[in-house]
Amino acid sequence: MVVAENTYDSLVDSIYGVIFGDGTWDMFLGRWNEIVPGGRTTLFYHDSDRAEGASHIDKGFSEDWVESYSNHFASVNPWAPSMSVMPMWRGLLAEELLPRADFIKTEFYNDFWKSCGETAIGMALVKRDGRMFNISTSIENGGPDDNRVYADMLTRMAPHLHRAVRYFEAGQTDKGADEIGGRLFDAIGVGVLLVGQGGKLLSASAVGEQALADGRYVRLDFHGRVCLADEDADVRYSRLLAQWRDGERQQVIDVNGTKLTLVRLQKSARVQFFDSPSIAIIIEPPVKAAVVDMPQLGGRFGLTKAEIRIMHGLLHGSSINDLAVEGNRSRETIRSQLKSVFAKTGVKSQTELLRLVYRNSRDRRQ
Repeated sequence: MVVAENTYDSLVDSIYGVIFGDGTWDMFLGRWNEIVPGGRTTLFYHDSDRAEGASHIDKGFSEDWVESYSNHFASVNPWAPSMSVMPMWRGLLAEELLPRADFIKTEFYNDFWKSCGETAIGMALVKRDGRMFNISTSIENGGPDDNRVYADMLTRMAPHLHRAVRYFEAGQTDKGADEIGGRLFDAIGVGVLLVGQGGKLLSASAVGEQALADGRYVRLDFHGRVCLADEDADVRYSRLLAQWRDGERQQVIDVNGTKLTLVRLQKSARVQFFDSPSIAIIIEPPVKAAVVDMPQLGGRFGLTKAEIRIMHGLLHGSSINDLAVEGNRSRETIRSQLKSVFAKTGVKSQTELLRLVYRNSRDRRQ
């Protein structure tokens, strides 16, 4: 099973529709459910310490299902303990959290989950103080090999979903589009520049304006056009800016240690504070992850510098496609390096690799 690239682009567009006020969560979840066999999806929180949770936004589930989850079945969710110790932004199969032979014996499966699906995929988007905000999709059938493509798609969408969820978390999702231009992005420390045709700056959040003034990542030329500070990155940005209808829709670029996400927006986007937008440049500092001594870990297993970069990228939520873009390498090269990492560390999957990294970090702290 292969999901077409334009289908992925459509999903990402719908996520940014939520952010920029031109769409709703219901629209995104509806599109996602159409892709997953028998898909029904919920964005929900879970408190591991209190063994409680509730669905905040859902599509495809009945009101009774949602109510019964918060009233009882959240407390016996057999996937939650494993999810709580797994890294964020990694699409996971239900079978990776709990073997199916054990799952089908649970009250959760027999009295609750079986009514809507046989298995599931999910991902943690936010973790804080023992609480998680997750996305979970029920699947009516299919084995782990069949469903891996959907879990990997969640991983690819993770950075975009994370931004949208943070806005939702801040209680801003129902605000008008005119508020997006400053307060929304600035509240979470993320800069945004909206760039029109020819690189013309159309709008900037306060953090975005600070980034322009600083000039380390983005700057304005003498004609008032937005440029990237790194020459190679600027060439890639210009190429994306020139592609209006065809070609890639997103780029993830590292400029002087800061992550820039470039999103080519659709002409149909009706956002009040800019006219006929071409590119949204999202400027965000690196996500703070677990402190891991990568050189030490690499030396322990005899990894090359390139292989260490692969591990570092995966730990910070990058997909194979992101790593290929950031390293100016082909996806086949990244996959080959990842297979070498698997062989040297003795693991068989990205999930096992991330467990190894986190376990090594925990052992060093003890």
